[in-house]
Amino acid sequence: MNLNENGEAKQPAASRISIKSILFGLLLMPLCTYLVALEEMIWHSLHWTSMSLPQLSIFFLFFLILLNKVAGRFLPRNPFSQAELLMIYTTLSATTAYTAHDNMVCMMGVLTHAFFYATPENEWAALFHKHLPDLLVIRDSNAVNYFYRGESSFWTTGYYRFWIKPAIGWSFLLAVLFFMLLCINVILRKQWIENERLAYPIIQIPLEMTDSRAGFFRNRMMWIGFTVAGVISLLNGLNFLYPSVPRIPIKEPHYDLGVYFNEEPWNAIGTLPLRFYPFLIGLSFLIPLDLTFSTWFFFLFRKLERLVGAMVGWSTIPQYPFFGEQATGAMIGLCVTAIYLGRRHFVEVFRKVIGLQSTLDDSNEPMRYRTAVLSLGGGMIALMIFCGHLGMSQWLVPLFFALYFMIATALTRMRAELGPPLHPIRLVNPQVILVAAFGTRRLGTANLTMFSLLFWFNRYNRSHPMPHQLEAFKSAERTHASTSRLFWAMMISLIVGLLVSFWIYPVVLYQYGASTAGELLGAGWQAYNSLGGWLQYPRPPDPVAGSIIGGSLLFSMWMSWMRMRFLWFPFHPGGYILGVSSGTIDVYWFALFVCWLIKLLILRHGGVKTYRKILPFFMGLVVGDFIVGTYWGLLSIILGTPLYTTWF
Repeated sequence: MNLNENGEAKQPAASRISIKSILFGLLLMPLCTYLVALEEMIWHSLHWTSMSLPQLSIFFLFFLILLNKVAGRFLPRNPFSQAELLMIYTTLSATTAYTAHDNMVCMMGVLTHAFFYATPENEWAALFHKHLPDLLVIRDSNAVNYFYRGESSFWTTGYYRFWIKPAIGWSFLLAVLFFMLLCINVILRKQWIENERLAYPIIQIPLEMTDSRAGFFRNRMMWIGFTVAGVISLLNGLNFLYPSVPRIPIKEPHYDLGVYFNEEPWNAIGTLPLRFYPFLIGLSFLIPLDLTFSTWFFFLFRKLERLVGAMVGWSTIPQYPFFGEQATGAMIGLCVTAIYLGRRHFVEVFRKVIGLQSTLDDSNEPMRYRTAVLSLGGGMIALMIFCGHLGMSQWLVPLFFALYFMIATALTRMRAELGPPLHPIRLVNPQVILVAAFGTRRLGTANLTMFSLLFWFNRYNRSHPMPHQLEAFKSAERTHASTSRLFWAMMISLIVGLLVSFWIYPVVLYQYGASTAGELLGAGWQAYNSLGGWLQYPRPPDPVAGSIIGGSLLFSMWMSWMRMRFLWFPFHPGGYILGVSSGTIDVYWFALFVCWLIKLLILRHGGVKTYRKILPFFMGLVVGDFIVGTYWGLLSIILGTPLYTTWF
């Protein structure tokens, strides 16, 4: 071991992250945003940013590695190092996480929906139009009408004038919000990456792809998996165009065990589909064994809850079985447990912030701990001023965003430990908690209106920037890259991503018409239907929902305590959250079960050596499905029509 002059182990030399690579990543952002606009917003087909491992980012990384190897044959060294390739990948992933399907795409549905779809029957104009702040919505009738009708120009018609204020307002809010998420990750980084050394399954594939010493692209098992997934996607894509080409049925609706439970009360179980998405099988194989078991077990537990409810008559209760409340309590419990586990680290951070002697050295952190904590405080003050100006009660702003940050932290922890392929956690947001706690009358129309306007970025928790930010720091730790430069690269990409989105999305929508954008319309309906329902049918505080949230919080913390005390305990709060809250778990629960069974048999009968030998095959499934699947997405844009998709 190499030692320095003080007798301590020398730190590996930092890998370079050049300005060139940062600029290259920024140049890819307009292209990424345009592809997302057409595929995820207009045609609502290939959702290549809705997975935990973004398909579009892997596609670009694959071809950057290919170009890197080709250019390296003619240049003294490769144009990009592993650290730079990962920097491009992680900043693209973190940026598209908030510009994509579940975030800014859905935000577009909030800007105009309340005015275009207001009718005498729903009484939206009388109920809440006057409470909608001009800084966050667009009221001009022509700008709104052509936004949905399409076949218009965003620039030459002058409609861009009505977008300037909302673009500034939302950009400010998002910049503050996601900067604060980065600051939280700065505080968490050392504890979760260096001290607890969490698994981070999601970034294993990008790390292997970019490590020239790992031999990923020379591994025969990887190419077998790549070929299997690629051929399936290729044949099914050709079948979509030419039905005479044979199709490999991997996601057919008739593979559903639920059809055998068609009598009461068994029909309450609902669907039990058996689907075989190659990328889901590959990603599920990376999840730790006990966590895979926990997830599919709680999916079946959710079905059991529905069955029991039908048998005893609870299904007549409107919110039964309170899936959103169960997941919400478990998320908060997971966050509280994570804070408790890192309590010594956070105490030392606090000592560092107030100037007392601390065992922590933050000289190599993305930013100093004091700067990060003060930035969090300044960000919260900015949110209070901004949201207060728009009509939200000052006492409610820190409560709302504190809950948002707790949910985001729990989601990031879940990604760091489990690495689920997808995590569309529905009905888990500050709105659910606050409405249950205070009731709608106490909150008032202005606050409820702001709740609806802020609904789009916490409706599904599927594309979330915070896990990508921390995974970027993990990648930097593995490659010994500069985390401070990575931090500012992500901040610059945040600003560029916001500007590019407010340039490209309106242009595309005025050309094609928002009436074709299914998810965009869905976000608008969900936001304003909820608001209309709250105002027309006021709700008192809901002690039952509150009790479910509290009970799930305690259940989540009990599971974490059991995992700390007993190594054999198989259940994890993250598996409980995914199992009870996510409708998408219906699609890949069987993939989780199959991967759990295969992995269990391999580890018991072949050991770790056999597992490592076969692991590249499952990574190849992911890469092959993503690369060939993205080809169909790009071809659909060129031809101007939706084609076969690897997902949905």
